[in-house]
Amino acid sequence: MPADIKLINQRFESLKQERSSWEDLWRDIRDYCLPDLGCFSGEDATQGSKRYRKILDAEAIDCADVLAAGLLGGVSSPSRPWLRLTTMDPDLDKNPAVKEWMTKVQDLLLLYFSKAECYNALHQSYLELPVFGTACTIVKPHPEQLISLQNLTIGEYWLAEDDFGKVDTMYRRLSLTAKQMVQQWGFEAVNNDVRQAFEKDPFARFNVIHAIEPRIERNPDKRDNKNMPWQSVYFQEGVQDKVLSESGFRNFPALCPRWMTSGGSVYGRGPGAKALSAQKSLQRLHLRLAELVDYGTRPPILYPSTLKDQLSQFKPGGRVAVNPQEAPIIRSMWEVRTDPQAMLALIQSTRQDIQRIFFVNVFQMIAATANQTDRTATEVQALEQEKVMMLGPVLERLHTELLDPLVTNAFGFMVEYNMLPEVPEELYGRELSIEYVSVLAEAQKNASANGIVRTAQQIGLLAQINPQAVDKLDVDATIDQLADMNGVPPSLIVTGQRVALIRQQRAEQQQAQMQAAQLQQAMTSLKDLGQAADSQGLQEAFSEEGAQ
Repeated sequence: MPADIKLINQRFESLKQERSSWEDLWRDIRDYCLPDLGCFSGEDATQGSKRYRKILDAEAIDCADVLAAGLLGGVSSPSRPWLRLTTMDPDLDKNPAVKEWMTKVQDLLLLYFSKAECYNALHQSYLELPVFGTACTIVKPHPEQLISLQNLTIGEYWLAEDDFGKVDTMYRRLSLTAKQMVQQWGFEAVNNDVRQAFEKDPFARFNVIHAIEPRIERNPDKRDNKNMPWQSVYFQEGVQDKVLSESGFRNFPALCPRWMTSGGSVYGRGPGAKALSAQKSLQRLHLRLAELVDYGTRPPILYPSTLKDQLSQFKPGGRVAVNPQEAPIIRSMWEVRTDPQAMLALIQSTRQDIQRIFFVNVFQMIAATANQTDRTATEVQALEQEKVMMLGPVLERLHTELLDPLVTNAFGFMVEYNMLPEVPEELYGRELSIEYVSVLAEAQKNASANGIVRTAQQIGLLAQINPQAVDKLDVDATIDQLADMNGVPPSLIVTGQRVALIRQQRAEQQQAQMQAAQLQQAMTSLKDLGQAADSQGLQEAFSEEGAQ
């Protein structure tokens, strides 16, 4: 069924009304915490403008950069593996053919993410997410690089959720020239005003809306673009009777992570909203400090009215001729007694508040504890785990709302382009899941891993008292569990079947050696007995000859 442009416009108006209550907050956050991003109604993202007019101290901007870099390196680092496929069946995961196939697919996914420069796009998502509370990125297939990511900035898109609180609808506004519209959709598909602009002023700009939402009426048996689960419709903003194009997606192509949601709102709140008051206060403190310095270096001056024509000389190096009786009158109007050090201390305290809100201490732990040399390794490890646990809920949202759909879409493109290795029979009809092995995800698991290690160490101590204590520990299962928690490549851990074969061969070798040793011992014993018998026979013979 063709898209109903009137119904789409009605939904768009509803989305705009719902988002309108957030825009003032986002503008405020943009102006004070991240001036380089954000594009709202009435603004032209293609035009350069001065956006740092309200910034006297860029502490929040620097903290946002640290947090974004920390999330990129800690959640989806381009320099190390951060995902692992699993069937959620431990026995099947241990199958050599299944394990090898999943490892190959993991390596291909990471290779294409790097080749397609996905990490640059993820960095912007990690930058906008904590500052504005919401981020949005569109996933598109690429004929050569498999996947392409397009970042949207706050103010460019509108979102809606399904019944389970999962984002399934995204509308966005594009600013395109008449030339771009004709090139993308053809001269006949565009409206008359665009056609006229194309002939007279091809670089005139028009707003185009791209709507992606669930397709209500479709035929699941058909696999064409107009029967896919999500519909994709382009139309010119304000036009009520014509669409530019209609197609579809098999998976929802928008990555829309939220830092934290509340009150049933589709949009999230992040550290940027929490730090906004402190960032504004920081700007006021710097302004007051500058005024204090001005009053100390260039205070208001009392002077006789007869000198009003010589004010140009009231500057460093100036020469002012006065009568002796007028000299005492020339002085500062008042003395500012405020201590600049107190204001500097308040500025530093406000900066520390902003750093705490943006979790800077989590990602700069080594630098923060560089001068604290009296702590043991156990204390440092406990502090590290405590700080990482603070990001636990955020990591779960990043996994489910950002990385899961990213990997799912990329895997779908690999299936569509026939780029997967040959699937082993054991995986037919089985679903795959994703397990994250990033730095922060692993840090969360370290608490369990440390517990296993401590238990093994304590069993070793008890075994010195009673050797039977070792019988309570399944060493093979312990090694496999620790290897999974530490993200050890499967190729480095010997499988259970090979371990059984190695142990069987070792036992057979030990048994053969034992049998050879026993045979050697028996032969030695027989030889000794033979020599003893011979010696006894000779003695008896000599005894008989002596008797004769």
